[in-house]
Amino acid sequence: MFETSALLLILGLATFDLWVGVANDAVNFLNSAFGSRVARRRVIMVVATVGILLGAFTSSGLMEVARRGVFDPSYFVDANGTIILTSILALYLGVMAADVLLLDLFNTFGLPTSTTVSIVSELVGASIAVAFWTSAGGLRGAMEVINTGPVLGIYTAIFLSVITAFVSAAAIMWLVRVLYGFDLKKSFPRWGWLWTGVSFSAMSYFVLFKGLQGAAILGEGTMAMLRDQIVLILVGVFVLSSVFALVLRHRPRTVVGVIVLTGTGALSMAFAGNDLVNFIGPSVAAFQAVLVDGVDLSGRVPTPPWALLAAGIIMAAALIRSRKARRVTDTEIRLAAQSHTRQRFRNSKLGTTIATWGYNGFLAARRLTPSRIRAHIEGKTAPPPVDPSDPPYDLLRASVNLTVAALLISIGTANRLPLSTTYITFMAAMGASFGDRTWTMTDGGQRVTGILVVLGGWLLTGLIAATVAFLMASLIVLTGTAGLPIVAVLVAVGMWRLGKVRQPEPEHG
Repeated sequence: MFETSALLLILGLATFDLWVGVANDAVNFLNSAFGSRVARRRVIMVVATVGILLGAFTSSGLMEVARRGVFDPSYFVDANGTIILTSILALYLGVMAADVLLLDLFNTFGLPTSTTVSIVSELVGASIAVAFWTSAGGLRGAMEVINTGPVLGIYTAIFLSVITAFVSAAAIMWLVRVLYGFDLKKSFPRWGWLWTGVSFSAMSYFVLFKGLQGAAILGEGTMAMLRDQIVLILVGVFVLSSVFALVLRHRPRTVVGVIVLTGTGALSMAFAGNDLVNFIGPSVAAFQAVLVDGVDLSGRVPTPPWALLAAGIIMAAALIRSRKARRVTDTEIRLAAQSHTRQRFRNSKLGTTIATWGYNGFLAARRLTPSRIRAHIEGKTAPPPVDPSDPPYDLLRASVNLTVAALLISIGTANRLPLSTTYITFMAAMGASFGDRTWTMTDGGQRVTGILVVLGGWLLTGLIAATVAFLMASLIVLTGTAGLPIVAVLVAVGMWRLGKVRQPEPEHG
């Protein structure tokens, strides 16, 4: 009775988790397209939806349940090596319930957060709870269930990727703007081939190492061959895309628009193909623990193709229907937009101080630059007069957002480094806006405050996720079958109350 009821509840929670997860992670691949108004909303959504479905279809179907070894599953097996189902189901139920509530909370207030951080923290909290209540070692003994090294490695890598994304995007955006300026009609016929080739090469590298990594339809042999020929493939992509840009050199908006739409589809494909493990991984593990004899929860658990397709359909529907996804996207677009966009966040003393330091550093570097070079750079990078009818940022910056994010994510993936795609894309957008000189003394403090709020949410994500997962898992362990309807009611009431919270309607997306 407990096992059947628990699986049904997990199935329902997995559906909601996919919905709220897409609402949060949609910012990863929609902000550049919406922020630059590269096409009509319907066209952008079609591109993203196709990417999501293709990503789910090409997924390897291997759910990294232990999330790089967050906890030791041997703590939840008996003397005969058989999984203790009540313990493992309580653990994954605690994770799923906490994840649904946490992501819906952040979505309600339009704040992007890291689904990687959330799932890792929830696994930590829930596994400690189950170990604490089912063993005699007390809290100290329960803490031993956690593989501390890998967990700290995940958090450290994510923090470093945040800094790397901001600095890299700021530097690349500044260099691109120095080369092309704001009037692409003048600069693109001469140099457009270069950025087009770089962008398409970076996105091809991203698709190979992130979007198609481990894809079941290709097979390991095909992927190995592609990896061996990666240099030749990238050179070919660079040449072909450069020729494409040269042929259409007098139509820069068309070329850069294709880059932005291609990047949008590539990121949405990679999200569905890889990041959906954050949403359905625990559910798959729970079902396999009950239905498959001898399954190894410390390894990778295969998922049936129909389940991946169903997950893709749910994610696509959420992307189209969720208003909270538009709130999260709107937050990022505002923070990265030109100075005429009204910010959601107020000035703070810390934000103003950091913005002042940055502005003073810019002035110091400017004074040290020779006058002739300074005049040339100023002519290229000085933002044009503000026009309220313009999009939050232009197509060139949108292409930089996507290219930098795709390159950093693919490099991290190729080197098997844990990272948060949400925070990389977010900080890449923030860095590009800084490098594009959109921050002013008037709104710089507001922008920095907004960034600090989002990054502070990263810390809150870990604390809230671990705490809620601990409480949910504890409730199920202590009450058994009677606790299942209580968890269901708590989640339902929590989502209902969050749905009643009124927030300003998004202007972008």
